[in-house]
Amino acid sequence: MRTLPELLSHDKVVGDPAEYLALAAEAQSQLRPEGFLELHFAAEIFRDTWRLSHLATVDESTFSEEVLDTRRKYRDRLNTAVRRNTMELRRLQTDRYLNNRWNLGLPAPASARDVLRFEKTNPKPVEATGIRKNEPIPDTVQTAETRLHSQIEAEERRELAEFSHRTKVIPRNAPCPCKSGAKYKRCCGKDAPPLLNMAA
Repeated sequence: MRTLPELLSHDKVVGDPAEYLALAAEAQSQLRPEGFLELHFAAEIFRDTWRLSHLATVDESTFSEEVLDTRRKYRDRLNTAVRRNTMELRRLQTDRYLNNRWNLGLPAPASARDVLRFEKTNPKPVEATGIRKNEPIPDTVQTAETRLHSQIEAEERRELAEFSHRTKVIPRNAPCPCKSGAKYKRCCGKDAPPLLNMAA
């Protein structure tokens, strides 16, 4: 499996390439990515962090207000990207840990936490299982998947029933509840006539 320094060794670097790769090796030991997806997020985190560190070293006293505003927006975008990529990396690593711990055998992109949400209490004693009493254990993947689909279908049926109830009492000129921005009579209303003043 490739490491973070190997992946980043072909980057065009602003600054010292040796320092860039040394910090990449340090990031590899801190972030500990495994697999392609985790390595991708770790690389994006490192690249954005490197850009932020170089932005901080530039003297901005001679810049115009417009340039400073652009740099602030760019810095905000980089900080947001670092936060999002870090959250995604930690989510993948948590799912990998849970997958290994419970021996679920899920494919890498699958979310183990979604499966473990449908868990049951283990009634067997500690001696028989090696698990503490009342520690949650996961259902089989098939059972969890069936429950998840049934919950989604029930939620869709409930939303459809609520929508049907709401649409019976909506005035024709009120905004449509489907949030299209059009009037109810022009969108989801019964026998909605076509728009006659459409631009050519």
